[in-house]
Amino acid sequence: MKIAILADIHGNFEALKAVSVDMVRFAVDCVVCLGDNIGYGPEPDEVVTFIRKKGYESVLGNHEFALKDPRGRRWLNFQAAENNKRTAELLSEENLQYLTRLPSFLQYENGYFVHGFPRDSVFRYLQKQNDARVMQLFEEHDESIFFVGHSHELQLVFVEGGTVVRSELKKGRISFNSDKKYIVNCGSVGQPRDGNKNAKYVLWDSEAFEIEVRSVPYSVQKTVDKIKKRGFPDVYGLRL
Repeated sequence: MKIAILADIHGNFEALKAVSVDMVRFAVDCVVCLGDNIGYGPEPDEVVTFIRKKGYESVLGNHEFALKDPRGRRWLNFQAAENNKRTAELLSEENLQYLTRLPSFLQYENGYFVHGFPRDSVFRYLQKQNDARVMQLFEEHDESIFFVGHSHELQLVFVEGGTVVRSELKKGRISFNSDKKYIVNCGSVGQPRDGNKNAKYVLWDSEAFEIEVRSVPYSVQKTVDKIKKRGFPDVYGLRL
């Protein structure tokens, strides 16, 4: 089974459309979004409508959590919390209900999909989990591979010789050892923070047990212009 994994789209419809076109050539069987489909970006409703129309699966992110639970906004910084309120106003009632009912995790083909850190956290960053927590995850779960988002960075985590290894992921294909377990931080479609403006997503071939990191160019300026037109903070455009 070939699964496309899209993390942190963040209301960037231009980036999502570019990724959707790119994945057509790979004839994927399923698309899984790792949450934070909304937030920061200027077109949250368009993004969610597209995801639903295409039949993409999705898990809950912290920005979706904040739509339904006041605690979620308190745990965002002030600017992000205010943006979450504005985002809620831009969503249709149908899309708002859809987002607040998303599951906290999904499982496919011996793979585990979550926004933050397994089992079901939408707030914990992979980078902030110590080695003991990573080892515990691998020991307590049967899945061979875990896909996470939240940090907007690409990273691969695994155990080698009893030591937790954390390495940067680059564009291209990586084959895995079937005897090991891995955590893949899938970067971001709509707001990457790896110094490269392209939209990032990951293809997973469960039978070959390999991934491919895709880096897709899109019209960043169009998104920046839409952010300004919405009256959103300039920093959201500068981040792109």
